[in-house]
Amino acid sequence: MYKMDIERFVNDATDNVNLKIKEVISKSGYPYQEILTDTLHIFDKRWDAALEICGVRALKGSKDVAESVAVVTGLITQAIFVLDDVIDKTDRREGKTAAWAKYGINSTLIAIHSLLNLSLEELIWIGGDKNVIYSALKSLDALLLGEYRDIKRNRRDVLTKDEYWKLCSEKAGEITKMFMSIASNFTNATEEERYTVTACSELVGVLSQVLDDLLDLEDDIKEGKTSLPVILLKEKKGSVDEETIWGDLREFGVLADIKDSIKIMTDEGTNLTYKLDDNSYTRLLRDVFVLWDKFCSILLKRDDVEDLFKLLGENGIERSFKVMFIDLKQDMSDDEVNIVFDSLIKKNLNKLR
Repeated sequence: MYKMDIERFVNDATDNVNLKIKEVISKSGYPYQEILTDTLHIFDKRWDAALEICGVRALKGSKDVAESVAVVTGLITQAIFVLDDVIDKTDRREGKTAAWAKYGINSTLIAIHSLLNLSLEELIWIGGDKNVIYSALKSLDALLLGEYRDIKRNRRDVLTKDEYWKLCSEKAGEITKMFMSIASNFTNATEEERYTVTACSELVGVLSQVLDDLLDLEDDIKEGKTSLPVILLKEKKGSVDEETIWGDLREFGVLADIKDSIKIMTDEGTNLTYKLDDNSYTRLLRDVFVLWDKFCSILLKRDDVEDLFKLLGENGIERSFKVMFIDLKQDMSDDEVNIVFDSLIKKNLNKLR
């Protein structure tokens, strides 16, 4: 049975979608095109576009349609991540200077608005009817509400565990859910199939948020923010000590609990893919959940988990995705996965000293 190469698939999606988005931006005629073009490169690879294209192709949509919709959703993704950096005052994004830190907040806010405008113009251009446009606007409203709640509630001793999961769905989950929901409207899939692939996409968003919170754990604690590990540790230990955080997460079983939560979501995603037509893209989507489980189930059990998260989080979530989807293979044993992590540690010993 043919198995798609994830690295090649993601690279193709990155090249093709970035090229098309660049063309859209260049035709806009805005005097601040440089900022818009710069936001193309907030990620080394367009994992967002790859997921959306994979979902459309799993629904038997054409490559041209998938990539055209990926331009729409890619512009929205760029806008939201640039907005996130403004809200959080994050001056680095995936190892590069954040747009607001480079061009100033005022110019960046105008650029964010323009990216959203361009996305809706492009949605109309590719044939989105009023129902699709209304759905996209509704999703944007939900996403911005999630951003607002994050600003208001994401504080230590304020955000509860239930609210944390809700916020994951409203932010990262809503982004991936939104672009797959938009994209699925351009296929001939049944309502159930569209729901299934959108649910898969939302799960990937929530999983990404949980992983990102582990990567940013120490910085978030310093900034007074909270996340699942902090909430669970407070429940079990009664306090959170920055100096002993990783040892405490292990000792009080928090990492094991998070591993179990991730397992539940990856199993759900895997099971959902079996409701779709059996083709190479559906299998690729299934591999996303298989590899996610493989990555996290081994990583969160290791004694050097703190060092690994330090290395994996150097440039945001990008390196984690590269290890998860490029270095790891679906048929690897636990020992082979550990060898990949061992290699990462050995190659970066100087950074850990």
